[in-house]
Amino acid sequence: MSQKAINGTVPSDIESAAAEKGNSIETPQAKQLQNNVVDFQEPNDPLNPLHWSRTYKWTVVWLLSMMNLIVTLSTVLVIPAAPQILSEFSSTNAYYSILLVTIWELGEAVGPLLSAPLSEIYGRVLVSNIANTLFVLASVGGGLSINLSMLVVFRFLNGVAVISMALEPAIVGDMFIQEERGTALSIMGLPPLLGPALGPVIGGFLTQSKGWRWAFWLSAITSGVCAILFLLICREPYKVVILRRKAARMRKETGNRALRSVYDNEDLSAKRLLKLALVRPLQMLLQSKILLLLALYGSVIYGFLYLVSTTLTEVFESAYDFSEGASGLTFLGIGIGMILGVFTCGLTLDPYLKKMSAEHGGEMKPEYRLRPMVLGGLLIPAGFFLYGWSLEYRLHWIVPIIGTSLIGFGLLVTTLPLSAYLVDTYTVHAASGMAVVLVLRSIAGTVLPLVGAPLYANLGPGWGNSILGFIALLFVPVPLLFIKYGEQIRKNSSYKVIT
Repeated sequence: MSQKAINGTVPSDIESAAAEKGNSIETPQAKQLQNNVVDFQEPNDPLNPLHWSRTYKWTVVWLLSMMNLIVTLSTVLVIPAAPQILSEFSSTNAYYSILLVTIWELGEAVGPLLSAPLSEIYGRVLVSNIANTLFVLASVGGGLSINLSMLVVFRFLNGVAVISMALEPAIVGDMFIQEERGTALSIMGLPPLLGPALGPVIGGFLTQSKGWRWAFWLSAITSGVCAILFLLICREPYKVVILRRKAARMRKETGNRALRSVYDNEDLSAKRLLKLALVRPLQMLLQSKILLLLALYGSVIYGFLYLVSTTLTEVFESAYDFSEGASGLTFLGIGIGMILGVFTCGLTLDPYLKKMSAEHGGEMKPEYRLRPMVLGGLLIPAGFFLYGWSLEYRLHWIVPIIGTSLIGFGLLVTTLPLSAYLVDTYTVHAASGMAVVLVLRSIAGTVLPLVGAPLYANLGPGWGNSILGFIALLFVPVPLLFIKYGEQIRKNSSYKVIT
């Protein structure tokens, strides 16, 4: 048999001999060539990312986790450094300390609208490498800033370059079968959760000892190392792009210009495909009611967490006389809650999916992913009430920390099942689905922290946080609604899912 036959590019000698004798051997490869449609040669095509070695796939998962850890660290490293930054640039405008964090979120609202659809045209790896390079350069620019305006611009570009939240769940969906994705997403989510907990701690002590610019040097150095590792290790996992490249290779080798990928429409030009990809996130937002409601739910909860995070240092410095460095330790409550949330999701998402699938004829419905969100929906408002009123009555500092840990736990058991649901539902367009969630989430993360200071100033921490808790309570029925009626809503959606 020829090497080309082994590689699955032309019919084998056996097929040719059979054809000469008038026999018909309907192999998948022969059928594809006959129909001019290129697909994976299952059951064990090595080109299919689902068949890549577990060692390689988990190496990629941990590398992506480290990259996400650096992103979350870089987001919050600046929080304890803000007073020093304002002092160096002779500014007394307290809103700049919040803007240095929220402008990043505004950038994250822009980035996924480009990175997610472009990754569905040009592949995850190319888009990721470009974004990684931009992130390193923006971090260097932040460290070299000579005024606040320059610093704010580079913080915005840092946010634009963050592609991890949009592409990483999609990459998990590319490489893992459905009943393994929940565990992979949970494990991938663990190292990044150290960012919100460790970032302010590292930032506080680093600022005291080396100055605020080292927050940006640390980000540039660590992200640069990870960017190089990603460039060297990661190969394209997106099956649409893999098959498109395979079809192009087969056209060249066989001379058959009619060959095309199973995912390509021969009537669409490259320009038309690009246009469709760029508008897909907006199309999904407008045509999928369940995506809109879940995205709104996730964005409000995330915005509330950012509101608490951007005010936590000031609150504990004023209420408990914490030092600049010690106030960073208050973020450990959020981090511990998030870590517990990751373990909870890791222990429940895939086992519950398999259990429900076994009880319902083997069908793995995306709605089976949403059960942990019910627990998160109840604990988030409880966390706000505990956090707010323990501050109001100046209880021991550990009590409000426990409140923030409940908020962190609730956030994770809300967002991880949501990510798993989107990957299971939107398959090859999961990145665009994640982009919708991230845009709304980033807008909430930009806007809601701006109301934190006036909210606490006018109502105090007790009633101020209670308002947030009551709003969170309004969303408790959302996961219950989708667990019961989600399948019907999803199937009646005007947006048609491609598998």
